Amino acid sequence: MGFFADFVVATPEDALQYGSFVQNGKPTPPDRFQVASYNNFMPHALGMLWAVLRRERWDAKRHHLKHVSHTEGGESWLFRFPDELVHRLSALSEADLHQVAEDWVNPREVPGNADELLPVLRDLKRLALQAQMHSRNLYLWGSL
Repeated sequence: MGFFADFVVATPEDALQYGSFVQNGKPTPPDRFQVASYNNFMPHALGMLWAVLRRERWDAKRHHLKHVSHTEGGESWLFRFPDELVHRLSALSEADLHQVAEDWVNPREVPGNADELLPVLRDLKRLALQAQMHSRNLYLWGSL
């Protein structure tokens, strides 16, 4: 199974509380969080997506999510998508989604093939639009 990877739209304050909801088995209030849950997406995989969207070669120093927090033992982490990445995701057309899914495939770093990445990209686009519409941020929350 690997690890959990949730894409979350929230305010900065709520984002810091998201992990406690999940880890305590509490339902997340829909007025505070919009979520898409997947497995095995690490921050560098999303950095690679950003490079694909910019049509650039991936560079870890340039294409990275913003570290927000992690637990002391490293069992969970929270990263914020940069505004530019959110904007690029929100602007994708359906045709773009298919091409980006093909270009994003990386056997070592990105889980899945192009067909499996397409629903992830659709969810990321939907969440990016929600983040922009409600003046919130898009986050990656992960847990072992």
